[in-house]
Amino acid sequence: MAIQKLVELYRDDIKINTTISAADLVYDKTTPVIIFLHFWGGSSATWSLVGPTITDEGYPITTIDFRGWGDSTGPDLEDAYSISNMADDVDCVLAEMNTPRFVLVGLSMGAKVAQLIAARGRFNSRLCGLVLISPAPATPLALPADMRDQQLHAYDNEESARFVATNVLTVSYRDYPNRTLPAFVVQDMLRGNKWAKKAWPAYGMAEDVSGGVGDISIPVLVLAADKDVVEPVERVKVEVCDRIPGSKLVVIQDSGHLSPLDKPEAVAENMLEFLKEL
Repeated sequence: MAIQKLVELYRDDIKINTTISAADLVYDKTTPVIIFLHFWGGSSATWSLVGPTITDEGYPITTIDFRGWGDSTGPDLEDAYSISNMADDVDCVLAEMNTPRFVLVGLSMGAKVAQLIAARGRFNSRLCGLVLISPAPATPLALPADMRDQQLHAYDNEESARFVATNVLTVSYRDYPNRTLPAFVVQDMLRGNKWAKKAWPAYGMAEDVSGGVGDISIPVLVLAADKDVVEPVERVKVEVCDRIPGSKLVVIQDSGHLSPLDKPEAVAENMLEFLKEL
């Protein structure tokens, strides 16, 4: 059973969609809820190939749509989609959920948000682990002007979104028609509001939220991908793993940036191994 809920936050124009899967699952208070945060251009659907394997092993999961993406709403303001703002939204959802224990799982931009939430330490008594998948570092990244302009228009139309999803973000879906990109991938990229689409390349990736990252003391699993051209393995090692003490790095083979789409079985397998040790 899945329950979808819009959480109204501190402004009328911000409603954060959360989907609770396996809400009828019977579990004790020691079992963490697994909370998923998607990439720039994604939604709760991003996790649809991974989530069922996690719930089958007895873990309830919650997926969150960031403001302006999926079924969430956001302000009609150009500067309202920062990493800090998205972390604030997730904080509000976490406060309302009031689950005794939870694990944050972030993909790309979502992993940057997850690092900030953990570094703030507001949920130290409840947050028991992090899984960072193809993580954007908490440190700032400034793109050359031409690359920044390309990203600003990546999701302008179906043709460009499909090209990015197939040729930049994944590798396995280039084998068309033997493997077809799930329809929700391009749909999610196109349905984001205009400010959410622009924010990440315009200022989100350049935002520095690294303060306190070195103080994260909970278990952290980092999943990089060997064919990731967005967050290459070496940058993940230096900018993420080396900054978080004790973090464990696993490299997913034959996968691009979006390993939950390219290699969902490997992602789920590594997550479950990590979860069982918490």
